[in-house]
Amino acid sequence: MFGPGELDGQEYERTTNEITGAAGDLWVEAVRVALTVAEIVAVEVSRHRQQKWQREQQEAARTIWDDRQRAKPVLRAAWDEDFWKDPAPEDIGRAWQAATEWAPSDPAAAATLDHLRQQLADRYGLSPAEVQLDVPELSKALVLGSPELRAEAAEARAEAERWGESSTLYVIRDPADPEQILHQGELRTAPGEGIEAAAARELRQWCADDGRKLDGGIAIETAANDGSPAGGDSTAQVTGARAETVIEAETQRQRHLVSGAEAGSLDEVHHAVLAEMGRTEEAGSLLAEGSGERSSLRETWKRLNVQAQAVEAEMRGEDPRHVYQGADLRSKLDTESWWRTANASEVAGVWGQVDRWPESPAKEKTATVLKDELFARHGLDLESDTPADTVAELLGGTDATAPAATYSEQAAKARQEARNRYGQAFDAATGAARLTRQADEMVGRPDMDLTQVERWRNEALVLEGRADLHQTLAAAADRDAERLTDKADEQAEELDIRPVPEGLREAYAERWGHDPAPPTAARLTELATGSSAGTGAEISSAASPPAMTSSTPRKAGPAPATVDAEGAAAVAVAGRSVHLPKAVARRRSRVKTGEIPRPVPAAAHGRTAGPGIG
Repeated sequence: MFGPGELDGQEYERTTNEITGAAGDLWVEAVRVALTVAEIVAVEVSRHRQQKWQREQQEAARTIWDDRQRAKPVLRAAWDEDFWKDPAPEDIGRAWQAATEWAPSDPAAAATLDHLRQQLADRYGLSPAEVQLDVPELSKALVLGSPELRAEAAEARAEAERWGESSTLYVIRDPADPEQILHQGELRTAPGEGIEAAAARELRQWCADDGRKLDGGIAIETAANDGSPAGGDSTAQVTGARAETVIEAETQRQRHLVSGAEAGSLDEVHHAVLAEMGRTEEAGSLLAEGSGERSSLRETWKRLNVQAQAVEAEMRGEDPRHVYQGADLRSKLDTESWWRTANASEVAGVWGQVDRWPESPAKEKTATVLKDELFARHGLDLESDTPADTVAELLGGTDATAPAATYSEQAAKARQEARNRYGQAFDAATGAARLTRQADEMVGRPDMDLTQVERWRNEALVLEGRADLHQTLAAAADRDAERLTDKADEQAEELDIRPVPEGLREAYAERWGHDPAPPTAARLTELATGSSAGTGAEISSAASPPAMTSSTPRKAGPAPATVDAEGAAAVAVAGRSVHLPKAVARRRSRVKTGEIPRPVPAAAHGRTAGPGIG
């Protein structure tokens, strides 16, 4: 509208201010409007948000209330005694979860959590620090801590202590499903036995009984039976895939211990020997009776049994060499050839050697065999403290070179010699008389043969001479018999020991087919000394009790078996209630007989005995 220069500066400034002021008023108004709208929106959004929050709070509260109601029966169940009779791990885990979740805001849940802690500690030995809801471990604890198994474990622990054994609890389960316990029980091991190998054998036996494969799908876990509610510390874990390897490794080590190739404790060596005896028995049972292989195994078993006795002697603090010496002596004493040739000094020497041994089962066993042999062969019922010189004198004296025999036996032999000689003299005299009569009759006949007559008369003279010789020898034998009888009587009076006459014992054996039992043998002694009437052939095994012939009565018993004849006295094997290992069972029998220095249990447990390899 105006051209340049038409407005001066003053006018320009005034006009500019008016325009700028109007624009500022519009911006301020716009801000005011914007703030008003923003406030309205904010209030509306705030109201909407508050309403939404309130609705969500109400819904959350209802959800929380519903959750609490669902947890209430779970929490309450933990206080019920029936809950703890046979709880599943999932039941305890559920109760633990509910109590832990609500404990911060719910006093009742907090109390339940404390109750759970206390029950788990008292019943299963699980301390609060150990409870991490490890379901497999909780499963194991629940099984081993069940009231039934705990009662059995306490009884087993006491029994194991009486036998000097170790008691272990175990569970068997599938590693792929560890929450499920397939089997649980108690395992017994002997001193010197490895728990891992024992567990492997138990697993193998259980799989065989249950028809399962012994593979990686099965495993056994053991824990010490030390009185803890759920078992003590873990002692072994063996899968089926490793079981045979573990067993074979133990077998090899045991054989090294037996042979001396590897050193071990006395308990380890003893258990190894018993285990090898069991394996030898099993191998022998698979072979035919009378086969060479079976005979070889029998000899092996006998050597092992003697070795076991030697180790047991060492465990008692005795000299194990006496066990081997005793076995060797018993072997010799059982042979007829030794007794047929041994003179009085040799028999007395053996007696004195055994008498010098310290008191031990080896000495007692060998001395018993020697005494029983002397009674069976010579009728001498001797006490253990009889001096060796007396034994020699009873068997003919130290100067005698002939086989050992009592004076009574020598007298009986001399009398028998006299009877034989008298009989031969009678037969010879009868023959001479017959020939003389024939010669006399021939002389009066017409057809007399002077050559034959002369021959008969010469033969008669020879027989007469023979009759005189036998008569002389018979009389000498009679005198020897009287002398020996007097000597026997002197010994009987001096030593108060009278042998059982061999003749009566032989008569008994001939009639009844076996040697007389000790009571009958004593009865034969009575008959021989004239204390009662009768003959040996009339005596039966039902005879009256013995009047023992020694100064101090000794109860006679069955003769123990010798090494050669009976396999070094095959040991009885006590049994077990479940799956007692054979070596443990065999050891129990030796504990029971006092061969191992352990206390004998109050009550016997077991099966019948096994005789070794027959």
